[in-house]
Amino acid sequence: MALSFSLQTKEELARIKSRRRCCRQAELTACLRLGNLPVMGEAKVILLASPHAVLARNVYILAKELMEMPVKITARRRNSNGRTIFKVTANAAEQNVQDWLAARKEVPQRQCCQAAYLRGAFLVNGSVNKPSGNHHLEYVISKEKEAEATRLQLLMQQQQLQPRLSRRKRGFVLYLKDSEQIVRALSLMGAHNAVLAYEDVLVYKDMRNRINRLVNCDTANLSKTVETGLRQAENIRYLLKNVGWETIPANLQEIAALRLQHPEASLKELGQMLVPPLSKSGVNHRLRRLELLTNRIKEQKQSASAKASYSK
Repeated sequence: MALSFSLQTKEELARIKSRRRCCRQAELTACLRLGNLPVMGEAKVILLASPHAVLARNVYILAKELMEMPVKITARRRNSNGRTIFKVTANAAEQNVQDWLAARKEVPQRQCCQAAYLRGAFLVNGSVNKPSGNHHLEYVISKEKEAEATRLQLLMQQQQLQPRLSRRKRGFVLYLKDSEQIVRALSLMGAHNAVLAYEDVLVYKDMRNRINRLVNCDTANLSKTVETGLRQAENIRYLLKNVGWETIPANLQEIAALRLQHPEASLKELGQMLVPPLSKSGVNHRLRRLELLTNRIKEQKQSASAKASYSK
């Protein structure tokens, strides 16, 4: 079954191996702080329960190296949906795990550690929409962890990210809606394949929007040209019907004849048909003179009609 973009991003992040020990600690701290950490027994604590093997393996490796307590990973198939759940457990009292987290309660100060913390938080409770859909990246945090939501928001702000914090019935949601902010967040966490996929879609959308704008602009210009040409041809027909060719100045007769024959032509095209050719401004000037002549004849007829009505 094809993975969603969000799960592909998580699998990419889970395979990142930080070189610095402080970064690995920051990533594990975020995974445990923002995960659920249910108590399994007096001497066992579930560090992670996930259907994703790569995520469970990542937490297992980090916990085994950094927590200095026995850690193991188990797999169990659920009967309800048939999915395998991977559990990472520590053979230690819950207080020992809480003490380990309490020793790392401050927000990491190094940029590399902050990026690792964001990555760990995303692995356990983050998601991101596919680039072709609505732009949305979020962290979902349970309601009893308001302090962790505030801590994560502060850390993101230190990385020039501006997440919004929303209170929901079941907890808190930190989310980004701006595509550039999402790309920055993915890049900080190290999801370079996801960034490339996101940027490909953004470039495609930008090109499509530009093409649509150009097409719409060309369509509008074409419509305007045709409508103007039809109006000008109608004016010329009005002149011919009411006053004839003789009253039209000789230097306007050629352009009038061309406009009647080619009502859809642009000013540039009409100018190229003349002998010698004429510029767009020259063609426009002559057509405006024809329009003024038409308006004058219309006003004269209206005035004559009004006088005739008044005399009756």
